[in-house]
Amino acid sequence: MAPTDNEVTIMFADIVGSTRLYEILGDEVAEKLVTTTLKQLSDIVNKNHGLVIKTSGDDVMCSFSNVDQAMEAARDMHKFVAEKTAPSRDYRIALRIGAHKGPVIESEGDIYGDAVNVAARVAALARGGKTLISGYTFEQLSRAPRKRCRRLTTTMVKGKEQPIEVYDVVWEQTDELTRIVGNDVANAIQSILTIRYEDNVIRMSANTVTRTTVGRGQDCDLIVPSQQASREHCKIECNRGKFILVDNSANGSYVNHDETELFFHQERVPLLGEGYISLGEPSINNEEFLLHYSIEMIGASQAKPD
Repeated sequence: MAPTDNEVTIMFADIVGSTRLYEILGDEVAEKLVTTTLKQLSDIVNKNHGLVIKTSGDDVMCSFSNVDQAMEAARDMHKFVAEKTAPSRDYRIALRIGAHKGPVIESEGDIYGDAVNVAARVAALARGGKTLISGYTFEQLSRAPRKRCRRLTTTMVKGKEQPIEVYDVVWEQTDELTRIVGNDVANAIQSILTIRYEDNVIRMSANTVTRTTVGRGQDCDLIVPSQQASREHCKIECNRGKFILVDNSANGSYVNHDETELFFHQERVPLLGEGYISLGEPSINNEEFLLHYSIEMIGASQAKPD
């Protein structure tokens, strides 16, 4: 895909675990640390010929006309916080950074559009200390920084029919990059999760849908109108061929596998084989709102997106 004239690289840099920071340091000290850190991150953006769009809470949103300069800024940001010690032995700050290049709409100093949404989605996938970029952004990099990128996964973005590729950008200045293993296995064998609620069916795999939200809220991918379910009760993530249920709810989730039902609350649990998921109460009391799931292992040559 060839770039167009109005495309920019949008980048989000988020301070990881800021809530924990306030708990450890107290409101006044944490607020000062976050504020000064965001100011210094903004200075790094400007130094690398970028434009700070806005800071909000614990993140910086910025844009660059040059993708390589965006990656240099991301590297400098990580390096800065890696050398910065919070005023507590129990806590060090880290950033998660995500970027995507695409066309934007500018209005009153802010930018809008599909590209902004994609950049935010990519940033949300990053762990602390990581920079992730979309596949299209990777294609726009020059040769040298491309060598520091490794394809990580594919994911669906709301409003897009096809999944996007996501790349991990290694920012540490090491002599040799660690080879990412497991890709050959993933290409040879794939897992497909099918999850059903009434007539609604979602199929997930590494090459199609990699994240699904479940709850009674209208923004969820799978809406379950149970009064015991939270608005976004849980999410299911595909990670290296495994499917992980992440409970974010008030009442917890019940996972029934091999006639054994276990309760999980604010926890992560792998889904195995075939079974049922009950939101907020045991399945015996919740038959109307049960979700059925099954995982199938197939060869890559058979795996095709729905």
